[in-house]
Amino acid sequence: MKILALLLFFTCLLSTPSDKEEQIWVDNFESTEMSDWHGRADDFRDIYKINTTADSSYLSARSEGSDNLIIKKVNIDIAKYPYLNWKWRARTLPIEGDESEKSKCDIAASVIVVIRASKWRPQSIKYTWSTTLPKETRSESPYAFWPARTDIIVMQSGEENLGKWITEKVNVLEHYKMFYDKKKVRSKDIEAFVIMTDSDNTKSLSEADYDDIFFSKN
Repeated sequence: MKILALLLFFTCLLSTPSDKEEQIWVDNFESTEMSDWHGRADDFRDIYKINTTADSSYLSARSEGSDNLIIKKVNIDIAKYPYLNWKWRARTLPIEGDESEKSKCDIAASVIVVIRASKWRPQSIKYTWSTTLPKETRSESPYAFWPARTDIIVMQSGEENLGKWITEKVNVLEHYKMFYDKKKVRSKDIEAFVIMTDSDNTKSLSEADYDDIFFSKN
C-alpha cells in the first residue's frame, strides 16, 4: 500500500529490549545521522531533517507536494510496552487535507505503528494531526485495500494548537484490541515505525516537527 509497500526491503538486525526497561526509545533525534531511518524516495533527507537549538534537537519535516515518509525497523512487544509517547508541532496544514479521502489525503503530521510488515496483508495504526477531521475521529486509509489495513485516529485537528509543541500518549495495545476485535493479547510485536508529513494530493505545503518518541510500560 502507499505507506507500507517498501517495508519488506528493510531487514536490518535488531536487538531485543530487556523486559526490565521501563521504556524503549524509537528516537529522540539527538543524532544528526538518522542512519536507522529510510525513506520512500531518495530525497527524504531533503524533507526530513534534524534541527538543533541551544538546548534540544528535533526532527523537522517540510513537504511541498511530496508523499515521502521515513520508516524505522523496530521490534517492540506492545503487550509489555503498550503506551506510545511523543511530542509534535504542526506548523503548516495542507490545504483542505482529509486523510479519509484519497483526493485530499494529506496530513501535517502523523506517526504510524506498523503491526505487520507484509507485502500482502500490511497492518498499521496511524495517529494524525488533521487539517479538517475533528479530534478523536476514527477512519481508515483510502489507500489500504483489503486485506491490507491502516486504521486512523485523529489526535489533533486544525489550527487550535498550530505552532505549539503538544505531548501525546496513547495505548496502542488497547487500540489494537479494539480495531482487531481481540479480547486478550499476551504478546504482539510491532515491526516498524513510520513518520509522515505529506502534501502530494492537495499540491500544497505541509510542515511539522517531531521529538521524543518512545514506548513505555505505564
